[in-house]
Amino acid sequence: MERAVTVTMEPVLFLDYDPFFDMLREYMAEMDRYDPATEHSPFDVNLYIEAMLEDMDGREFIWLMQDGKRAGMAIVRYLPDFPDDQRMVATISEFYVLPAFRRQGVGGAAVEAILADHRERGTYEVEAGILRDNFLARAFWARMGFELRFYQTARRP
Repeated sequence: MERAVTVTMEPVLFLDYDPFFDMLREYMAEMDRYDPATEHSPFDVNLYIEAMLEDMDGREFIWLMQDGKRAGMAIVRYLPDFPDDQRMVATISEFYVLPAFRRQGVGGAAVEAILADHRERGTYEVEAGILRDNFLARAFWARMGFELRFYQTARRP
């Protein structure tokens, strides 16, 4: 009989920003292979971190904990919906499970923990951003019940 995986969420304290951002850098390096734009214009994770810290409104840095160990991290933004600002939406902008914790149900349990938290808050909807070419992530989020809504396109002028 397979044991159910329990994942809890812990807010990242200011004192833990360095290890959190180190994990974010590890995650972003892994994601580079799924983003064709990085070939010509590498993503600068340090600028991203600076931008997030300058705009923390509704932003939550979260440790994903399994059996008392940091199994990954998430960044969630919780803001009023547009145009109906009476509804709140959450966007999972970054979601990372450390390689040692993958294929054990940790990712799914972590998403369920995030969803449970937002059910409790009365959140209208939870979104997750994924890179177009990350087919594993697309399949994962589909298994979690998330529906593809749109592709965002871009080009240089």
